[in-house]
Amino acid sequence: MSEPLVNEYALHWAIGFLIVYLLVQLLVSKHPFFQAWSPVRKSLAVKVVALLGFSGAYLLINTFALQQ
Repeated sequence: MSEPLVNEYALHWAIGFLIVYLLVQLLVSKHPFFQAWSPVRKSLAVKVVALLGFSGAYLLINTFALQQ
């Protein structure tokens, strides 16, 4: 039997990434560490931190929760 084209959890992962992205956006906009940064640098920081955070969460979930 062949693999399905789209993962059955794809919508869940997409919503999860959106939540992580919004939380990081809020963190960067409110945290004093980022206040002196330029808007371009803040935008880049949001993208990098959100991608790393989501990738870490994805790896943890796939390693521990879905290995049953």
